[in-house]
Amino acid sequence: MSDNPPPQPSVCPLCAVGCRLVPGDGDRARGVAGPANPNGRLCRKGVGAYRVGDGDADRLTEPLVRRGGDLEAVSWETAYERIVDGVEDIKATHGPNALAFLGAPHCTNEENYLLQKLARSLGTNNVDNRARLCHVSSTRALSERVGWPATTNSLSDLDASDVILVAGANPAERQPIAFNSFVRPAVLDGATLVHVDPVGNRTTRLADYHLAPRPGMDGLVFDLLSAAVLEEYMESDRGGVDRVFISERTRGYDSFAASIAELDRESVVSTADVDDTTIGQVVECIATADRVSALVGTGIEGDEDEPNAAEALLNLLLLTGNLGRRGTGLYVLRGLVNEQGATDAGCVPDCLPGHQPVTDSAARSRIAAEWGIDPPAVPGKNASELLASFGDDIRGAVVGGENPAVSKRDPEWIRRRLDALDLLVVCDIAPSETTSHADIVLPVAAGVEKTGTFTNLDRRIQRSRPTSPPPEGARSDLAVLQEVGSRLFADRALFDYADVGEVFDELTRVAPTHSGLSFDELGPAGCQWPADADGVLYSDSFETPDGLAAFGTAQYIVETRDATVGSNTAGRLQLVAGGRASEFELDHAHSDRPLRMHPADARDRGIETTDHIVISDGKVTVGTGVEITDRIRQGTVYLPAAVADPFLRSEGSTVTVRPASEPTDDN
Repeated sequence: MSDNPPPQPSVCPLCAVGCRLVPGDGDRARGVAGPANPNGRLCRKGVGAYRVGDGDADRLTEPLVRRGGDLEAVSWETAYERIVDGVEDIKATHGPNALAFLGAPHCTNEENYLLQKLARSLGTNNVDNRARLCHVSSTRALSERVGWPATTNSLSDLDASDVILVAGANPAERQPIAFNSFVRPAVLDGATLVHVDPVGNRTTRLADYHLAPRPGMDGLVFDLLSAAVLEEYMESDRGGVDRVFISERTRGYDSFAASIAELDRESVVSTADVDDTTIGQVVECIATADRVSALVGTGIEGDEDEPNAAEALLNLLLLTGNLGRRGTGLYVLRGLVNEQGATDAGCVPDCLPGHQPVTDSAARSRIAAEWGIDPPAVPGKNASELLASFGDDIRGAVVGGENPAVSKRDPEWIRRRLDALDLLVVCDIAPSETTSHADIVLPVAAGVEKTGTFTNLDRRIQRSRPTSPPPEGARSDLAVLQEVGSRLFADRALFDYADVGEVFDELTRVAPTHSGLSFDELGPAGCQWPADADGVLYSDSFETPDGLAAFGTAQYIVETRDATVGSNTAGRLQLVAGGRASEFELDHAHSDRPLRMHPADARDRGIETTDHIVISDGKVTVGTGVEITDRIRQGTVYLPAAVADPFLRSEGSTVTVRPASEPTDDN
């Protein structure tokens, strides 16, 4: 018998479900049973979680500093001195708001906490993480109307749901362990699964009902459901409108009901282009159910000129009393391992740790009592605004585990912005498009190589232990930030911590969401915040000034886009891009047919499954293969985010598709 203790689990770094794993055979990971993966299973991505980047040959192993135009290897001491001198020079010359700090959903809670602490201690709220924008309308609706920008219930609560509504998401493919551990068993036990998405996918296969609205019209679908519930079940004894819940726990109902009553349901059905019979069947399911839960992904995050799906869905849940109990609630299917945690830790420009507004004097006082420094009261710029200000208002940037050079913007414009900075510091595990523009590059550890905590998509904080050491010469982001902070504030103990546990415990003292938690007491299963909620938020009261949840109003009906109804005179099709945050490179690594289109659209264009096709929005042209399937609505084509990137950057929303063998007008 071996005297070696079994390895302590780490948190899978590849998505926000929060599976636990240990080393298996070779370089494969093996699952360990935990709250997120109760059967100890891993998806195919999780099995490869220990394969960091392209292997050791691709890893950064020593600090690099730009000299004479080239990045040269230097000592850590030299790199630290260059960072401190650069930051101090910019602050002295241009002020603290000339600095920017970009955190990452790949980094631990403690690392994101120290990054925002460094920014605010220097005097700026210019700190953000790009994943915050992935679910911005969903989290904003939750924050403004019920309390916290977070999933309201535990994954395990889904077994109590009578109806599970999935919108703008494909959890069967993107979060397969959560789907197979919680959604599928609930459906097999009798729950009704409703899928709202213009693109049919693996989730649709299990669904009892599939509503495929025109892209961007999800909000109208939810208003249709609310309108039908109000009209058909207001006086019914079979459920529907929860009058007691509305009276005791909400405000703004009368205005909401009046706005919904003004909807022309026939017009809305036409604009959304959904089947009215299916709408009626779904309405009956929701109205007669005791408990309804909703799972949303990035697919409901529309443009500003589109109906707000998150607002409309929250109205439907409030109308039917489906918040504050097991089997109800709104789940935000975050994509990356610590999207929730990075925001919880305060890596945002308008909120301190624990989602406290920077404008809240009591919250700033709580921080000042802990740090000995008053954080600034004026919100900073978000990630998009910061990038646009590089070289102008922003003179220096510290980037941790992010790659802003890859963005939904013109690549040449981004390169000019990065090169215009006086100081660009990048912490990363491997060379990237951004490190090629950096003045200082620091080699850091990957997620499975460091100690810390991650917060999954249902607010569960779990400890993660290193299962392998980082390459010699690399350090954790925590160690880097602690050292930089200690040098910048050498006259005080702002960044003096004995270990990562002390950082986490400081977070619990300043963040109301984390009050009562302790690093040493997290335990093998971790803990959900807040500590006393037992997994369900808002059981007794909403986190609003008056304790009530706020209704919104009906969404406006937009003009039907020219390209959304089948094949039109221009032959253009609506482009739907896959969710960036929850999309993994491995998802399409072995696919040569990433474009999906409806059989009728393919016939109109003379396209067959074996064809190589050309996609164009008039500015950008991409060649690829095609999958012809009736699981996508006619008039719409789907591309994974990695392939759709050029169109997103050129702001193309409609495209033409033709066989590559077909001559163009220029031939």
